[in-house]
Amino acid sequence: MMVPEELDAYLARGWYRMGQTIFTTHFLCFNHQFFSAIWIRLSLEGYHFRKSLRKIIRNNQSEFHTEIRRAFIDSEKEHLYQKYKASFRGVLAPSLKDSLLDGEDFNIYDTFEVSVYKDNRLIAASFFDQGRDSVASIMGIYDPDYQKNSLGFYTMLMEISFCMEKNLPYYYPGYIVPGYPRFDYKLRIGEVEYYDLRSYTWQSFASLHSQDIPLTKMRNQLGQLEHFLNKRQGTCKVQYYPLFEANLFGFWRAQYFDYPIMLNCLPEQSKHYFLLCVFDVHEEAYMLYQCAPFEDLHFYFNESYLKSFDPDNYFTNLVIIDEVLAKERKMEDMAEKIQELL
Repeated sequence: MMVPEELDAYLARGWYRMGQTIFTTHFLCFNHQFFSAIWIRLSLEGYHFRKSLRKIIRNNQSEFHTEIRRAFIDSEKEHLYQKYKASFRGVLAPSLKDSLLDGEDFNIYDTFEVSVYKDNRLIAASFFDQGRDSVASIMGIYDPDYQKNSLGFYTMLMEISFCMEKNLPYYYPGYIVPGYPRFDYKLRIGEVEYYDLRSYTWQSFASLHSQDIPLTKMRNQLGQLEHFLNKRQGTCKVQYYPLFEANLFGFWRAQYFDYPIMLNCLPEQSKHYFLLCVFDVHEEAYMLYQCAPFEDLHFYFNESYLKSFDPDNYFTNLVIIDEVLAKERKMEDMAEKIQELL
């Protein structure tokens, strides 16, 4: 069983759970495009639902019956899940039990649900985990016939209401993805905070400038270094790395390279080793790594998936960090280190 204080600690570091596994990621790849995942939370100290949110609550509570209780999975919820899944744009687990519990019969989390009924028929449900001081929203499903009622958003508001009634300080709705508006509805709940990778602290979301979004900053800093180096010599190339999440499922304890974008300093080199430069947003510095190929790539990744990436713009060799060769805060200093090795 996950201890409530332990869940609070994970959430405060920007972690989340899928199934019964808890982990984190700060980058995403949708349709071969890369984005930053920005973790957000709502502080409930002095929080009140604004007028537009109260209207959504009032309208749905006048038309439907809502219950908040400890979560359980039954055939009615599984039926609703399948109906929701059929209309969902994306990939979902085969069943609700698979999604929430990895198919197991036990649950290590203290999970509650919001269930919404129309004439005793379940039309929406959401699931959330409770810690000592926080609630983490896990997932919501609804009957697509009631899409105009904003039931997915309504159940989030009911989760927040649960937090307020329990005097819990924080509500964690997951992440938003700048440049990918599908998740922007989460910003409607109020003045949220975001988890800042530079300081590992929570900051006002209003203070996040577009140029400081981690992937944007990494891309800009590496692009400047690429331009600087290629004016002088070489054919260094900024490339995206679709295999950046290898650490999440690697069976061997290895230091997998886990940046989503890098400057490949030896793109024409034979594949015995690689010289890869990144910009680390936490360190606020360029890092230069010597990396070695991981030979059993097919063990982790589908070959046809990797072949779908243009090799000119994407680096698709699974690699492990052998050595940190340099760390420099100034672009010119890193360029000098790289030129010494070329």
